[in-house]
Amino acid sequence: MAYAPDNLALSTNTVGGGSYPRLFYYYNAAADSDATIVGAGFFSDGASKGMRKGDLVDCVNVATPLYKRYQVLSTSGAAATVQAPTAIT
Repeated sequence: MAYAPDNLALSTNTVGGGSYPRLFYYYNAAADSDATIVGAGFFSDGASKGMRKGDLVDCVNVATPLYKRYQVLSTSGAAATVQAPTAIT
């Protein structure tokens, strides 16, 4: 399917910036697969909306139900690419 820019929202913005990640929510209405979401530049306007490396993105689809947390891997131009983070053990 395709990224829907209106479904991306900044949920938590840290005061003063620093190294704390911001938290974004993405309503994955099309139930895009993990492989699609981690594709290069999936969030085509993510950087324009303030995404930066290390920020967290919670993707959710209520109907299916699906949920997964991602972390911004990189930004290029207006776009952002995410990856599934590895759990701290």
